[in-house]
Amino acid sequence: MEAERGLHHPSAADHELSVLFPDRDVTVWDPDTGDAVSLTVREFCFREGLEATALARPLLQALAALVPIGEGGLEAGEEGPDALAIEGALAAHAALWLELAARACGRDADWLARLSDADGRALSEAMWAANGAFFLRRVVAQVAARAKRETASPSPSTGCSTSSSAPATGAATSSSASA
Repeated sequence: MEAERGLHHPSAADHELSVLFPDRDVTVWDPDTGDAVSLTVREFCFREGLEATALARPLLQALAALVPIGEGGLEAGEEGPDALAIEGALAAHAALWLELAARACGRDADWLARLSDADGRALSEAMWAANGAFFLRRVVAQVAARAKRETASPSPSTGCSTSSSAPATGAATSSSASA
Protein backbone atom coordinates (compact mmCIF):
# COMPACT_ATOMS: atom_id res chain seq x y z
CA MET A 1 0.00 0.00 0.00
CA GLU A 2 2.79 2.46 0.91
CA ALA A 3 4.60 1.61 -2.31
CA GLU A 4 1.45 2.55 -4.23
CA ARG A 5 1.43 5.97 -2.55
CA GLY A 6 5.11 6.53 -3.41
CA LEU A 7 6.27 6.26 0.19
CA HIS A 8 9.56 4.49 0.66
CA HIS A 9 11.18 3.48 3.90
CA PRO A 10 14.80 2.36 3.70
CA SER A 11 15.18 -1.35 4.32
CA ALA A 12 18.16 -3.54 5.12
CA ALA A 13 18.31 -4.38 1.42
CA ASP A 14 18.47 -0.66 0.56
CA HIS A 15 21.37 -0.24 2.98
CA GLU A 16 23.20 -3.22 1.48
CA LEU A 17 22.71 -1.80 -2.01
CA SER A 18 24.05 1.60 -0.95
CA VAL A 19 27.18 -0.13 0.38
CA LEU A 20 27.63 -2.15 -2.81
CA PHE A 21 26.77 0.77 -5.09
CA PRO A 22 27.65 3.99 -3.26
CA ASP A 23 27.48 6.29 -6.28
CA ARG A 24 24.85 8.98 -5.82
CA ASP A 25 22.80 10.87 -8.38
CA VAL A 26 21.93 14.48 -7.66
CA THR A 27 20.11 17.02 -9.78
CA VAL A 28 21.39 20.59 -9.71
CA TRP A 29 20.62 23.68 -11.74
CA ASP A 30 23.25 24.82 -14.23
CA PRO A 31 24.49 28.23 -13.02
CA ASP A 32 24.97 29.37 -16.64
CA THR A 33 21.76 28.18 -18.32
CA GLY A 34 19.39 27.43 -15.47
CA ASP A 35 18.77 23.95 -16.88
CA ALA A 36 18.50 20.90 -14.65
CA VAL A 37 21.69 18.84 -14.71
CA SER A 38 21.90 15.31 -13.36
CA LEU A 39 25.27 14.54 -11.78
CA THR A 40 26.54 11.17 -10.62
CA VAL A 41 28.90 11.49 -7.68
CA ARG A 42 31.11 8.41 -7.81
CA GLU A 43 32.98 6.67 -5.05
CA PHE A 44 36.71 7.12 -5.55
CA CYS A 45 38.33 4.05 -7.07
CA PHE A 46 41.72 2.94 -5.76
CA ARG A 47 43.90 5.19 -7.95
CA GLU A 48 41.56 8.17 -7.49
CA GLY A 49 41.66 7.48 -3.76
CA LEU A 50 45.45 7.57 -3.72
CA GLU A 51 45.47 10.86 -5.62
CA ALA A 52 42.63 12.26 -3.52
CA THR A 53 44.44 11.30 -0.30
CA ALA A 54 47.48 13.33 -1.33
CA LEU A 55 45.30 16.25 -2.39
CA ALA A 56 43.01 16.08 0.66
CA ARG A 57 45.78 16.00 3.30
CA PRO A 58 45.02 19.47 4.77
CA LEU A 59 41.29 18.74 4.91
CA LEU A 60 41.87 15.31 6.45
CA GLN A 61 44.10 16.91 9.11
CA ALA A 62 41.44 19.53 9.84
CA LEU A 63 38.76 16.85 10.20
CA ALA A 64 41.01 14.71 12.42
CA ALA A 65 41.73 17.74 14.62
CA LEU A 66 38.00 17.95 15.38
CA VAL A 67 38.16 14.59 17.17
CA PRO A 68 39.34 14.92 20.78
CA ILE A 69 41.49 12.15 22.23
CA GLY A 70 43.02 11.39 25.60
CA GLU A 71 41.72 13.01 28.78
CA GLY A 72 38.20 14.20 28.09
CA GLY A 73 38.25 12.67 24.59
CA LEU A 74 35.57 10.56 23.00
CA GLU A 75 34.24 7.81 25.19
CA ALA A 76 32.23 4.85 23.95
CA GLY A 77 28.83 6.05 22.82
CA GLU A 78 29.78 9.73 22.64
CA GLU A 79 29.19 11.65 19.45
CA GLY A 80 32.00 13.08 17.39
CA PRO A 81 32.16 16.55 15.87
CA ASP A 82 28.85 18.14 14.97
CA ALA A 83 27.77 19.07 11.46
CA LEU A 84 28.64 22.74 11.98
CA ALA A 85 32.24 21.89 12.92
CA ILE A 86 32.59 19.65 9.87
CA GLU A 87 31.07 22.33 7.65
CA GLY A 88 33.60 24.78 9.10
CA ALA A 89 36.46 22.46 8.14
CA LEU A 90 35.04 22.19 4.62
CA ALA A 91 34.65 25.97 4.40
CA ALA A 92 38.26 26.47 5.51
CA HIS A 93 39.28 24.21 2.61
CA ALA A 94 36.58 25.20 0.11
CA ALA A 95 38.74 25.07 -3.03
CA LEU A 96 40.04 21.66 -2.01
CA TRP A 97 36.54 20.31 -1.31
CA LEU A 98 35.37 21.59 -4.71
CA GLU A 99 38.33 19.91 -6.43
CA LEU A 100 37.55 16.61 -4.71
CA ALA A 101 33.86 16.90 -5.63
CA ALA A 102 34.82 17.76 -9.22
CA ARG A 103 36.92 14.59 -9.41
CA ALA A 104 34.03 12.56 -8.02
CA CYS A 105 31.41 13.87 -10.46
CA GLY A 106 33.47 14.68 -13.54
CA ARG A 107 32.65 18.38 -13.63
CA ASP A 108 34.87 21.44 -13.47
CA ALA A 109 35.51 22.79 -9.95
CA ASP A 110 34.84 26.36 -11.15
CA TRP A 111 31.42 25.28 -12.46
CA LEU A 112 30.63 23.60 -9.14
CA ALA A 113 31.68 26.75 -7.27
CA ARG A 114 28.97 28.72 -9.06
CA LEU A 115 26.12 26.39 -8.03
CA SER A 116 23.45 27.85 -5.80
CA ASP A 117 23.86 27.25 -2.07
CA ALA A 118 21.05 24.67 -2.08
CA ASP A 119 22.57 22.81 -5.04
CA GLY A 120 26.05 22.99 -3.52
CA ARG A 121 24.76 21.49 -0.29
CA ALA A 122 22.96 18.74 -2.21
CA LEU A 123 26.21 18.01 -4.04
CA SER A 124 28.13 17.93 -0.73
CA GLU A 125 25.60 15.52 0.75
CA ALA A 126 25.97 13.26 -2.29
CA MET A 127 29.75 13.52 -1.96
CA TRP A 128 29.58 12.38 1.68
CA ALA A 129 27.18 9.57 0.79
CA ALA A 130 29.47 8.28 -1.97
CA ASN A 131 32.86 8.93 -0.34
CA GLY A 132 32.20 9.23 3.38
CA ALA A 133 33.92 5.93 4.09
CA PHE A 134 36.99 7.16 2.18
CA PHE A 135 37.26 10.20 4.47
CA LEU A 136 36.33 8.31 7.63
CA ARG A 137 39.02 5.64 7.16
CA ARG A 138 41.72 8.27 6.74
CA VAL A 139 40.51 10.48 9.60
CA VAL A 140 40.32 7.49 11.96
CA ALA A 141 43.86 6.48 10.98
CA GLN A 142 45.12 10.02 11.73
CA VAL A 143 43.31 10.16 15.07
CA ALA A 144 44.68 6.73 16.03
CA ALA A 145 48.23 7.79 15.09
CA ARG A 146 47.85 11.00 17.10
CA ALA A 147 46.54 9.06 20.10
CA LYS A 148 49.47 6.65 19.86
CA ARG A 149 51.98 9.51 19.69
CA GLU A 150 50.40 11.25 22.67
CA THR A 151 50.35 8.04 24.69
CA ALA A 152 53.94 7.16 23.79
CA SER A 153 55.49 10.59 24.37
CA PRO A 154 56.95 10.96 27.84
CA SER A 155 55.42 13.39 30.25
CA PRO A 156 57.53 16.37 31.33
CA SER A 157 58.10 14.81 34.76
CA THR A 158 59.83 11.74 33.28
CA GLY A 159 62.59 13.62 31.47
CA CYS A 160 66.26 12.85 32.09
CA SER A 161 67.61 13.93 35.45
CA THR A 162 71.00 15.49 35.97
CA SER A 163 72.22 12.65 38.16
CA SER A 164 71.54 9.99 35.50
CA SER A 165 73.18 11.96 32.69
CA ALA A 166 76.27 13.06 34.65
CA PRO A 167 78.02 9.66 34.76
CA ALA A 168 77.29 9.02 31.09
CA THR A 169 78.82 12.37 30.16
CA GLY A 170 81.85 11.67 32.32
CA ALA A 171 82.26 8.21 30.77
CA ALA A 172 81.99 9.65 27.29
CA THR A 173 84.56 12.30 28.14
CA SER A 174 86.99 9.68 29.47
CA SER A 175 86.62 7.50 26.36
CA SER A 176 87.04 10.39 24.00
CA ALA A 177 90.07 11.60 25.93
CA SER A 178 91.66 8.14 25.71
CA ALA A 179 90.91 7.83 21.99
